[in-house]
Amino acid sequence: MDKAVSFVTGQTAPAVWKGRMVVGSESQSRLGVAVVTRRGSGREINQDRVVVNDTVVDHHQPTPVMFTVEPPSLIAVLDGLGGHPAGDTAASLAAEVIAAGSAQIGTEQDLISLVEQANRYLYDAMLVHKGLRDMGTTVAGVHVTDDGATVFGVGDSRVYLHDNESLTQLTVDDWEGGYITQTLGGYPWFHPIRVHTTRVSWKSGRLLAATDGLFGHVTQASLSGAMDGPLETTPDRLVEMARRSGNTDDCSFAVIEPADLANELPGDQRQPDRLPVDLWPADHNN
Repeated sequence: MDKAVSFVTGQTAPAVWKGRMVVGSESQSRLGVAVVTRRGSGREINQDRVVVNDTVVDHHQPTPVMFTVEPPSLIAVLDGLGGHPAGDTAASLAAEVIAAGSAQIGTEQDLISLVEQANRYLYDAMLVHKGLRDMGTTVAGVHVTDDGATVFGVGDSRVYLHDNESLTQLTVDDWEGGYITQTLGGYPWFHPIRVHTTRVSWKSGRLLAATDGLFGHVTQASLSGAMDGPLETTPDRLVEMARRSGNTDDCSFAVIEPADLANELPGDQRQPDRLPVDLWPADHNN
């Protein structure tokens, strides 16, 4: 894919895309992924980001984006910290790092190292641009292989398994006393992180990676009910559930399920429209 250049280090970084990507393959193992990222009704900008392999989904993408990918694949959601400077930039930069390294993951330690690299990248950016000091983001996601999935997280975004009308949270919440206890970035000086990982033998059902704008104001039963039905219509049900809950936060999620080759997601092989990477608002450069 085409590359863009990071404004922090000058290194190449993945382009930000909007639209559909359908990945052709001879493999008999495919995944359908439905993605939504929406600005909250109480927010001026969307500080969430979603990664599907080397693609960072356009954060002005309130309507569902459908992907067909093959294992190994990495899907992640990031939620820039509100109340801190430049939450949107933190989520964008961390997403950029994770997307760029997604194809090099071979082991669980590779995955942990990639998330740790994203954490260091944010602190490096703070040194270069003083207006970014204290910026931070959560991350939660899944690395799917042919024999299962590794779930990972830092912060309070989540991954769930929905199977047989049952919803199980797979990630650990870094949350205590009403506060997030660790994030990528989030401090004026470097803080190491502990990346929570769980290996699951994913044989059936769907995985859901989501920021708290989706699940924060709803019951687990409501969330489970909205996960029923065809993949193509699940995003609309989830968005409506979140809207009815009164949650004004940004809302982003990815629903992942095995895709039947006989019933692939509709669409052509056309590449999605590419957008320029614009990570640095002018007032962050001082």
